[in-house]
Amino acid sequence: MNVTFNGLPREVAHVAELLPGRYFCGIGVCFGCVAEINGVPEVRACRHPLRDGDVIRTTS
Repeated sequence: MNVTFNGLPREVAHVAELLPGRYFCGIGVCFGCVAEINGVPEVRACRHPLRDGDVIRTTS
């Protein structure tokens, strides 16, 4: 998938590739992967079905 991550174009298969060290549970119960996705704040990225063109922004 081609996405934009913190303003930079990236090609990834899963959002976990974008969150090294922050991806922990993968089932949506913790807050380690919270990001803004396509303008929606506080999305648990591990549970988001990644699509071409997604815009993902983290606060860190």
